[in-house]
Amino acid sequence: MNISEAKRIRIVDFLQTLGHLPIRIRHNQYWYLSPCREEQSPSFKVNDKLNE
Repeated sequence: MNISEAKRIRIVDFLQTLGHLPIRIRHNQYWYLSPCREEQSPSFKVNDKLNE
């Protein structure tokens, strides 16, 4: 896989394959709980439109 192929992978789909589901979806923003620590509210987001 090269960099252009990697950029075509949808981050939201990749996170789902790892077992991470969004807590909240608002417009194109998918909010997730941190996989690094215990949380009650989401602390990071993925902009699905920009794929970042």
